[in-house]
Amino acid sequence: MENRFGDLIRKARKENGLTQKALGLLCGYDEKSAERVVQLWEAEKQPVPITKLRKLAEVLGLTLDDLIP
Repeated sequence: MENRFGDLIRKARKENGLTQKALGLLCGYDEKSAERVVQLWEAEKQPVPITKLRKLAEVLGLTLDDLIP
Protein backbone atom coordinates (compact mmCIF):
# COMPACT_ATOMS: atom_id res chain seq x y z
CA MET A 1 0.00 0.00 0.00
CA GLU A 2 1.32 3.41 -0.96
CA ASN A 3 1.92 6.04 1.68
CA ARG A 4 -0.61 8.79 1.69
CA PHE A 5 0.60 12.27 0.83
CA GLY A 6 -0.58 13.61 4.18
CA ASP A 7 1.35 10.91 6.01
CA LEU A 8 4.51 11.82 4.08
CA ILE A 9 4.18 15.46 5.14
CA ARG A 10 3.43 14.52 8.77
CA LYS A 11 6.37 12.09 8.99
CA ALA A 12 8.84 14.54 7.43
CA ARG A 13 7.56 17.38 9.62
CA LYS A 14 8.02 15.34 12.78
CA GLU A 15 11.46 14.11 11.68
CA ASN A 16 12.45 17.77 11.31
CA GLY A 17 11.10 18.59 14.78
CA LEU A 18 8.48 21.00 13.46
CA THR A 19 4.99 21.68 14.73
CA GLN A 20 2.20 22.14 12.23
CA LYS A 21 2.23 25.87 12.94
CA ALA A 22 6.01 26.13 12.49
CA LEU A 23 5.81 24.33 9.14
CA GLY A 24 3.01 26.60 7.99
CA LEU A 25 4.97 29.69 9.00
CA LEU A 26 8.09 28.45 7.20
CA CYS A 27 5.96 27.90 4.09
CA GLY A 28 4.86 31.52 4.16
CA TYR A 29 1.49 31.42 5.89
CA ASP A 30 0.57 33.94 8.57
CA GLU A 31 0.15 33.26 12.30
CA LYS A 32 -3.62 32.88 12.02
CA SER A 33 -3.70 30.30 9.24
CA ALA A 34 -0.34 28.46 9.43
CA GLU A 35 -1.39 25.60 11.71
CA ARG A 36 -4.79 25.05 10.10
CA VAL A 37 -3.37 24.90 6.57
CA VAL A 38 -0.91 22.15 7.54
CA GLN A 39 -3.67 20.27 9.40
CA LEU A 40 -5.70 20.28 6.19
CA TRP A 41 -2.73 19.09 4.12
CA GLU A 42 -1.99 16.24 6.51
CA ALA A 43 -5.65 15.20 6.58
CA GLU A 44 -5.69 15.48 2.77
CA LYS A 45 -8.68 17.79 2.93
CA GLN A 46 -6.87 20.53 1.03
CA PRO A 47 -4.10 20.12 -1.53
CA VAL A 48 -0.79 21.91 -1.15
CA PRO A 49 -0.92 24.84 -3.57
CA ILE A 50 1.51 24.38 -6.44
CA THR A 51 3.07 27.71 -5.46
CA LYS A 52 4.00 26.21 -2.07
CA LEU A 53 5.35 22.81 -3.17
CA ARG A 54 8.95 23.93 -3.72
CA LYS A 55 9.10 25.70 -0.35
CA LEU A 56 7.49 22.73 1.41
CA ALA A 57 10.06 20.36 -0.09
CA GLU A 58 12.91 22.69 0.88
CA VAL A 59 11.72 23.08 4.49
CA LEU A 60 11.20 19.32 4.92
CA GLY A 61 14.44 18.32 3.21
CA LEU A 62 12.58 16.54 0.43
CA THR A 63 12.75 16.79 -3.34
CA LEU A 64 9.86 17.78 -5.57
CA ASP A 65 9.91 14.19 -6.83
CA ASP A 66 9.20 13.05 -3.27
CA LEU A 67 6.10 15.26 -3.20
CA ILE A 68 4.91 14.69 -6.76
CA PRO A 69 4.64 10.97 -7.48
